Amino acid sequence: MTLLLAALGACAPEPEAAASPFVPLEPRRLARRVSIDLRGVAPTLEELETAEASGVDALVDQWLYDPRFEGRIADVYAEAWSLHSDQLRITPAEFGFGDDETYAFRRAFEDEPARLVARIVAEDRPWTDIVTADTTMANDLLASMVDVEWVDPAETGEWREARYLDGRPPLGVLATAGLWVRYPTTLFNYNRGRAAVLSQLLLCHDVLGRPVPFAATEGSSNEELAAAIGSQTGCVACHAGLDPLASALFGFYPYEDKDGTEIVTYHPERERAGVLYTGVEPAWAGTPVDGVAALGPLIASDPRFPMCTARRAAEQLWGRTTDLHDTAEVVALRDTLQAEGRYRSLLAAVIATPEYRAGALVADATAEQLERHRTVRLQSPLTLRSTVEDLTGFHWTWSGWDELDSDETGYRLLLGGADGDLVRVPSYRPSLSRTLVLRRLAQTAARTVVDADLAAPSDGRRLFSGLDLLDPTDAELDAELGRLSLRVLATDPDEARLGELRQVYQDVAAVSDPPTAWASVVSLLLRDPEFWTY
Repeated sequence: MTLLLAALGACAPEPEAAASPFVPLEPRRLARRVSIDLRGVAPTLEELETAEASGVDALVDQWLYDPRFEGRIADVYAEAWSLHSDQLRITPAEFGFGDDETYAFRRAFEDEPARLVARIVAEDRPWTDIVTADTTMANDLLASMVDVEWVDPAETGEWREARYLDGRPPLGVLATAGLWVRYPTTLFNYNRGRAAVLSQLLLCHDVLGRPVPFAATEGSSNEELAAAIGSQTGCVACHAGLDPLASALFGFYPYEDKDGTEIVTYHPERERAGVLYTGVEPAWAGTPVDGVAALGPLIASDPRFPMCTARRAAEQLWGRTTDLHDTAEVVALRDTLQAEGRYRSLLAAVIATPEYRAGALVADATAEQLERHRTVRLQSPLTLRSTVEDLTGFHWTWSGWDELDSDETGYRLLLGGADGDLVRVPSYRPSLSRTLVLRRLAQTAARTVVDADLAAPSDGRRLFSGLDLLDPTDAELDAELGRLSLRVLATDPDEARLGELRQVYQDVAAVSDPPTAWASVVSLLLRDPEFWTY
């Protein structure tokens, strides 16, 4: 019967492919989307002209090797792995720094894993290097707090390749002090939380999200809890997978979890201590490991690892979470990653998908399709930071804190971002709080660029062309308004929109002065939904 069904299936006609629900995005707006995703900045006027005349694909190839690409990948993984936290166990004072250096201190540690990923991607090294590399990345601040040496003392740049000298194994991001500073362990958790984090970050498997029923234990001593973990069905369901991995991580285990130096130092002599504390031998997914150094190759060969990588890339570029309905497309993306071995190839494959290039859905799209697909993405706090700074030169800081990348004094959560603690998933929808933050950001950034461009020579301006900003003719005014709209929004204003911008300029100039009028126009453009979406 099975053979008969197979034969009948082979003779059956191929089912017709479902009609695509996607309407392609206009070339200049698509170029803007790609540029923000790959470089964190809006395209130049010349690049928009290229997109309009020749299409976007040539620009994609170029931007994948743009000098800003590495920094953008670091931002992507800082957000995807929720590395930027405002709650760390270690403090600047422990390492001789003042409170005014808290933001820089925290990001020096937290950016280390993301910077290593970004350097591996930028150098077109195999993607598996992120769990097997014998080097890390450090800036001067981090290098002053951990035991590293520069791989190339002559290398320049804020972040440079370094190598640990404290005996830690070649495990890529798993060997970074920054990952374990961001995701610490309590003394009685014995690295189990860290094992769960690795499962989430590298395999896209949320152990804590698994529905597991269990009964309350009698007593709370270590012995009684250990007995429950090894005997209760509900406990075993999670701990059977977590504990062997936790046991393998004891070189990173601090005997004093509030001592900063203890936390950021590797302890080779503790590698076998996990067996004593967890009661199980080190292993990865059922495969015993003879030393933590064996973890990297095992993770690299785990089929869940490239699948998770493909899924994260799709979610980041599609602007939504994926589910079982996306399996075929994610598998195809995974196959590209495995065939090429390079993350750049994966990004290019996602950018080539019809969903990524869509600007709208067809008129007869179903309710499920309308709810599912996001043909308009919101800029994240980190892309807002970089796009605004590139256009205007304004970087919003307060007492050393980056206001778009923190919640201590800033507005990351109000912008829809996530900190990985209070909020674990970013918001994909507009909000009132986002609108209020964008208003203040746009106003200050606009004034900053107008003042700077007024003081700069006409051929050295950041945003404006070489016209006389203090006394433009009517023709110059209209031309500059059109140019600003194209540069900021990647669209030409129609006559109605151009008239609105002209009226804003003229009304403000009549009661104030031309610089304030220009600032009002730029602020209006930066607050336009066409700017903070892409």
